[in-house]
Amino acid sequence: MIKRLRQLAIAVACCSVISTTIAQETNPDLDFDSLFAEAVEKQEKDGIWSGWRLSGYLKNETAYRIREPRSITKIRNIAYLNAQYPVNSRVDFNFTGWAYYDLAYDLYNYDTIAARLERNSEEPLAFVQNLSKEKDSPVAAIRELYFDVGFNKLDLRIGKQYVIWGVLEGVRIVDEINPMDFRELILPDLIDYRIPLWTVKLDYYTDAGDVELLWIPDLRFNKPAPPGSEWELLQEVPGTRKPKSWRLENSEFGIKYDTYLADTELSFSYFYTWDDFPVIFRTVKIGASASEWPVFFPTYTRISIYGMTAVKQVGDYVLKSELAYVKDKFFGRSNIADANNDTYVDTNGEAQKDHVRFGVGVDFVTLGWDVSVGGVEWVVLDYEKNLIQPRVDTSYNVFVRREFPQYAMTAQALWIYLQKQDESYLKPKLTFQLTDRFQIAVGLDLFNGLQSDFGLSSVTAQGQFNANIQRAQFLGNFHDNDRIFFEFKYSY
Repeated sequence: MIKRLRQLAIAVACCSVISTTIAQETNPDLDFDSLFAEAVEKQEKDGIWSGWRLSGYLKNETAYRIREPRSITKIRNIAYLNAQYPVNSRVDFNFTGWAYYDLAYDLYNYDTIAARLERNSEEPLAFVQNLSKEKDSPVAAIRELYFDVGFNKLDLRIGKQYVIWGVLEGVRIVDEINPMDFRELILPDLIDYRIPLWTVKLDYYTDAGDVELLWIPDLRFNKPAPPGSEWELLQEVPGTRKPKSWRLENSEFGIKYDTYLADTELSFSYFYTWDDFPVIFRTVKIGASASEWPVFFPTYTRISIYGMTAVKQVGDYVLKSELAYVKDKFFGRSNIADANNDTYVDTNGEAQKDHVRFGVGVDFVTLGWDVSVGGVEWVVLDYEKNLIQPRVDTSYNVFVRREFPQYAMTAQALWIYLQKQDESYLKPKLTFQLTDRFQIAVGLDLFNGLQSDFGLSSVTAQGQFNANIQRAQFLGNFHDNDRIFFEFKYSY
């Protein structure tokens, strides 16, 4: 920790020198010796706590699974705090943190909450009983901790933060800066399942357009749900090789240019990053028995993302689009890929390919409802038929929302459909604003689709599995996790 703080201090100092140089060029009369003197004088005059702005909420989230085994699966109590302090006219400090505790684990059996016997019905009982039993509780974490420094044409943000580059909500095409926390799959609010990173962000403003630069020395990757939990799916394979954080050669770098042309908001970006999912290189013998398990050696790899976004108002409609060209991502091969006939899956089970992602969306209002409709496609270039990933992967999403002031109620619904996997997720929700500070909500999380299958469901009496079966699913793995949820939130 001390080493990280020392490295962060060095980074802050370096960026301060850069920003100071640029700012002095844009404003030669700026007196940097007095930049923080103003804050000291203010504290001596008014007291150190007089300028703090505090806000946050206390929240309870309770969920009940409506499929067997029926059970309360969550009683999470959350305390969330945001603290802001204007150090002086140019420098602001921001802190956000939360802590939560899930009471469900104290009141109900872990195996019942996670539906372990049902989810692992094809496994021996002794295997199920020895599975991990980790839980997402208790948790206390700093979500944001940064300083904002503002000049005439330049803003600098240094610290732990989120950076959002996309224009299509809930879709990751260009917006790949912060990794995701899958503790509850994709069910939390958008900002809550992003993992904040220690980042240096510099924004420079010109008449022609704005430039944003990113330096991210803090390497974190997508975080799976706790092993054994009801949302377990993507787990870290033992022995996964990770690059070390806080090394310049391993850092992530990004640049984005925003401009306005032909009544259209445009952005062009480049992000040199790490794939947030590890590449599962493996040695697989074709036709092996179930006892001859593959040998895995997973690792994280570099990718480059060239992106573009556009937003344009056309009458009563807002049109949005995103496009990304992604270089050097690895895609898994099927367990029967053996072009050289050596009885082993080719190229350690992975193929490096470029691919294109693009998405379009439209926002409009009809019959009092705010409506957002979108579609996304991934296209793998130089495709090989033995890849598990389809050449073209398409998804659709619809979000609707309407306020009913006479009932102090807001109704909304989200629907996501993955075409190739033929699976979907539906989340209707009603929120009642009982007072200015207190609200309650009720909703449903509904899943539809098949479970993943990589041949182990068809193991024969001789111990062989069907390598031809290769079905990678996402939402369908949770079709038995349908639930009703309640939220009670007090804001201050």
